[in-house]
Amino acid sequence: MAGIGFELKKLFSENSIILKLRANLFSSIVIAGPMIMGAILLIGIKYLAVLADTSLHQQDLLIVVITYSLLFSLLLINTLSYVLSRFVADMVYTNQYEYILPSMYGSISLLLAIGAPAWALFLYLSKLPLEYSIFSFILFCLAVVVWTQISYITDIKRYKEVIYGFTFGILSSLMVGYILTSNNYEAVTSLLVSACVGYGVIMTTYTYVLHRHFPEGKGISLKFLEWITKFPSLPFVGFFTTFGLFVHLILMWQSPLGAQVHGLFYHAPSHDIPALFGFFTILVTTVNFVTSLEVNFYPKYKLYFSLLNKGGSLSDIEKAKTEMLIVLKQELLYLTLRQMFVTIISIIFISEILNLLGVGFTNTMIGLFRVLCIGYAFYAIGNTMLLYLLYFAADSAALFPAMTLFLVNAVGTFATLTLPANYYGFGFVIATFSMLVVGWWKLVSFTNHLEYHVFCQQPIFIKPTEGLLFRFLKWLESRHIPFVRRSFSKNTQEN
Repeated sequence: MAGIGFELKKLFSENSIILKLRANLFSSIVIAGPMIMGAILLIGIKYLAVLADTSLHQQDLLIVVITYSLLFSLLLINTLSYVLSRFVADMVYTNQYEYILPSMYGSISLLLAIGAPAWALFLYLSKLPLEYSIFSFILFCLAVVVWTQISYITDIKRYKEVIYGFTFGILSSLMVGYILTSNNYEAVTSLLVSACVGYGVIMTTYTYVLHRHFPEGKGISLKFLEWITKFPSLPFVGFFTTFGLFVHLILMWQSPLGAQVHGLFYHAPSHDIPALFGFFTILVTTVNFVTSLEVNFYPKYKLYFSLLNKGGSLSDIEKAKTEMLIVLKQELLYLTLRQMFVTIISIIFISEILNLLGVGFTNTMIGLFRVLCIGYAFYAIGNTMLLYLLYFAADSAALFPAMTLFLVNAVGTFATLTLPANYYGFGFVIATFSMLVVGWWKLVSFTNHLEYHVFCQQPIFIKPTEGLLFRFLKWLESRHIPFVRRSFSKNTQEN
């Protein structure tokens, strides 16, 4: 977010309307581009499967194998994503860039050591054909690397290279898929290979960009695990937020709308497709949150804490605090109004357009789309409050809305499985609304007692970190072979 904000501040500083539009377009591409390109990949592969004259079962199997590989790799990495983001931010703040790349490779190795055997077991139990299992396993591992790299790209300012890499990856995937299927190779295997090629290109691009901006480094590659002992709530925030967002999809695969595709692979197209379209309605909030946070809120935030740290007068500190909280409330209000507007438009017009286009949307799917639009709107607003709490380093407070989302969504969706289809999606709506309420409560409570949290919760005496994990890391540090060091490149020094 810091790197994006750096670019946005330069773009939004211009007064020209054209340049303002350019800034909004830039932020939209940077933030929402990978998500949109991922959807384009699935749609393109589905289209190539149709061109290859595959059966409906083969098309379904292809899509669920790719979706499962990407989704479960994303769920795995998000358990560490907030920890990694905090670690990288702290290393950048203290100018210890040499620890960044080793930690990236350490986190990738750790995640693959956990996720790869588990995914291999899942594929074995699903009894997929061997070639499908091999390429699903490769795609899963590539996705783990890509998602981890994205956690490290937040400090890089050449975002065009990142978008170009993602674009080239998707285009390479579709081109390879077209060539293989046109030459009468087995369609499902060919398209799984093409998905692997696409994410391989993305991984290669991200690796190149990261190595251009960070030194090779030093220290143990698992140093980031020390941040779990310092911020123990962050892994749980990442876990509950991510699983809370997707648990209703997983449960709906076992509903009357769900169907078994092969082995442990299930899907529920009548629910999954409306959910995908509903999720895209919150992109406007995602983009606006980053731009408003970095362009409008961050200067007030920085001023307040700069005055605290550098001995500002009490009146200046109070004034800066008041201005910061006013901007925070204004930005939350504007974001809520924008999301409400988009949601209402989507419910009234987009659902009718989908119905008129005759793309296969049934009345049940239209109804689900409208319900899920409301749920995703609540989620977008509630998640914004959670992210503001993390911005204030209120990790324990952020855990409450994250846990609320997961628990209420799991229980609420499970409870609706035995009800008529008209009630599907309401468990998710109740969960996201509960997340919003809890997030608002914790954010208001924290900001109302900001001085207490800033000053009184700090320890009087700094105690050395102890525990089994910390001792293990110290043991590794005493025995590790140092990384080859090199001086900062010109680009790194400038950054």
